[in-house]
Parts: sequence; C-alpha cells; structure tokens
Amino acid sequence: MAAKVIFDFKFNEGTISEGKKTVGEILVDTRKFDGCLGVEVIEDVKDSTHFVFIESWVSQDHYSAYTTWRAGEGRTNLGSFFAGPPAVTIYETTDI
Repeated sequence: MAAKVIFDFKFNEGTISEGKKTVGEILVDTRKFDGCLGVEVIEDVKDSTHFVFIESWVSQDHYSAYTTWRAGEGRTNLGSFFAGPPAVTIYETTDI
C-alpha cells in the first residue's frame, strides 16, 4: 500500500541558507531512490525556519529501505542544521 511521509523540522537560525542548499542536494538522491514517487518541500509563511517534506512512496517497505540507506552509506549532515529532532509521521493511503 502506498505511503506518505511527513517530515517536519526547523532549521537553526543562521543556517537557513546553507540548510536549504543542502536539502536541495540531498533530495536529488531521495527522488531517485527506488520506490520514491516524489517529494514536495513546503515552507511556513510565518516562520522562515520551519519546513515540511511531503514524501510519497510506493510502500512502507520502500521507505524503510530508504531510511536504512540514509542511516548507512547515504548518511548526510542535514541534522546539523536542525533546531531539534524532526517529527516524522508515516501515513497509508485509505479507500475512504
């Protein structure tokens, strides 16, 4: 079943420009990863440090393979730009 992942985070003040550049570089590989149907990045209009990734995956298994890869050989320094840990929520498409 298809999965949607919401990755909600804030950049540290003063790291927004470099963080956005790094996100752009990282998402190239994310979007090419097997099972990724797309990633949309949205920015809070009232808080320039607040961003959300809306990721679409073929399945939770594909997303799990991606996170395993990111924890290993695909590791990045993106977390060093974050003001705190991101909130990650995984959803499944329903028939409603």
